Amino acid sequence: MSDQVVITSQSQVTIDVDQFSNGLTTFLGDLGLPINQVLVPVTERARVINNLPDVITLIENGQRENSIYLSKFIAACGAGLFDAALNFIWDETVVNLRNKVIRFDIQYFYDSVVTDESRRKKLNDENDLVKIEEWELVRGCHLTGILSDIGFKHLDYIRDMRNWASAAHPNQNELTGLQLITWLETCIKEVIGKEPEGVAIEIKRFLGNIRNNVLSSTDADHIIVALEHMPQDLGTSLLRTLFGMYTAPNASVQVKSNIRLICKKSWSIAQDSVRFECGLKYATYASNGEVLRKDAANDFLTIVGGLPYLPQDTISPTRYLICGVI
Repeated sequence: MSDQVVITSQSQVTIDVDQFSNGLTTFLGDLGLPINQVLVPVTERARVINNLPDVITLIENGQRENSIYLSKFIAACGAGLFDAALNFIWDETVVNLRNKVIRFDIQYFYDSVVTDESRRKKLNDENDLVKIEEWELVRGCHLTGILSDIGFKHLDYIRDMRNWASAAHPNQNELTGLQLITWLETCIKEVIGKEPEGVAIEIKRFLGNIRNNVLSSTDADHIIVALEHMPQDLGTSLLRTLFGMYTAPNASVQVKSNIRLICKKSWSIAQDSVRFECGLKYATYASNGEVLRKDAANDFLTIVGGLPYLPQDTISPTRYLICGVI
């Protein structure tokens, strides 16, 4: 007869968890180690185990096969280590968000979340995503439309709880089974089991057309109509990206021509903060002797009527230069 234990029901899992817990507690005691406030009660673990099947079914079968941190989450819950389990929920969410950024438009993501020019230059491809802090990852996914407004709020809260109540940092905060299963369900619904949709998909298609196709004035008219309905936050990140694409030293004539057709509309729907940011970048290029980028920035700002957004100490010289005085 085989010695393999066959699990026939969720109640059997709970019984086995209880037996494991008692054995582990005894072992810790024999070693002279603490046994109090180490493992959460079996009743709390049962709340997670009993609700897991309904929550996990929110993920498609093909995706479950690669969700290793969800397996670790379940193992940690069964062992009674809820602080570690919360960490695994977050790890699975971060991995999933990074994969979405890679499949979406990674350059647009970097342009949206990183405003420091010197730091932005060091971010080129998917391998550099590890240089992005997790709070930036969540914020960037919100700015680019990968995360919805409500999804962003939920994830920002879970990220905060992960920092204060998980095994990521020393603490003795008590988590309940219902809290864990609720956070897991939220992460699955907003990230793990959900793909970008709506405006985010349109932006991906739009940026792909800018980079790879030759746009006609008719094409530009359709894009401009679509931009009029874009949320201001997304319009702001889009302007930052178009400015970065236009001023890149390796920007092709085709890309610049495409951007000229729609940049005025992009400028009009963006917030003043990013307009001043474009003006500041011109001044930075000028002070660093980046002539190609400075000239391209001046060209862009002239097209959109953005010269008033230059820093005060650069406005007058720039105007003289445009008029041919200097």
